Amino acid sequence: PFRRRLLQGGCRVFSRILLFWYGFIWLRESYEIENVDERARQPHPSVVVVNHIGFAEIMYLIYGDGCCFVSKDTNRALPFIGKISQVLQSIFIDRGEGQGAGGGATSNKSMHNTSSHMSDVSSTSRGGGGNTTLENILERAHSPPGTWPPLAICPEGTTHTGHVLIRFATGAFRAGLPVQPVVVSSPFSPKFGYDPSFSCANIVTHVLCLMTQPMNHLHVKHLAVYVPSDAEKKDPKLFANNVRQKMSKELGVNCYDLTWTDKLRFESSEKARELGRQKLAARNGGVVPPMPIFTQDAFGNDLVDEAKKDK
Repeated sequence: PFRRRLLQGGCRVFSRILLFWYGFIWLRESYEIENVDERARQPHPSVVVVNHIGFAEIMYLIYGDGCCFVSKDTNRALPFIGKISQVLQSIFIDRGEGQGAGGGATSNKSMHNTSSHMSDVSSTSRGGGGNTTLENILERAHSPPGTWPPLAICPEGTTHTGHVLIRFATGAFRAGLPVQPVVVSSPFSPKFGYDPSFSCANIVTHVLCLMTQPMNHLHVKHLAVYVPSDAEKKDPKLFANNVRQKMSKELGVNCYDLTWTDKLRFESSEKARELGRQKLAARNGGVVPPMPIFTQDAFGNDLVDEAKKDK
């Protein structure tokens, strides 16, 4: 336990160093409940839910709250971040087998004695087999305080630009226990800056572009602990949607019924795009729906056909 605490403490410090290295020099932190004593009287939930715009919020929650995460299996290979995730006993799930963090019976691939915190959580981590993502989340949620670090879950199941909130998977809400909502944003100049959110870009290119900016911004706000009503305890989808509405109101964005599957067709790799077409066809009775037509950019500006404009 002492060795583990030492390693986890080192990861928290190193995560802040990484944020500084990537250009997040200053972090703006705020709380819906500003009074410290009043915040201390709130329940202390085991699960933190956060909107997912990239890796900066992950690094922040490791640094600020000592969280572990639910993460896709391929994140093991990310420089520094992958190793930190493993030390924090994160759980890695196979995105080829499921739809994200705890939306159903997605199988986890836990590391030997180092798995159970990042994606789904299991106090009985078995290397190579074991509990489903949902079972692990429920086990962590019901564990006595202090048994595990807080489990941070991105219920959207994928990253995006942060201008909307997409559908929340229900895994984080199936325990029917209070959750800690956290909202993050990363403002930048759309004219002169680079978007710090990580959507469909190449990871190496993205990191290099982040480091070319003098400073990147990360705004983090801890909302009041959300305690579910009796109706929400019985209906995880209602619980998830109500938490999403609260977070979207705080962010000032709209909610859309989109998922990771809808995003796949815009990924940079042909493999990901083909997987997206397959999943969309399976969801729509064997028919791949046409590509959407966008009339506005992410900032609400109208998209004008340049050819028509020239005419």
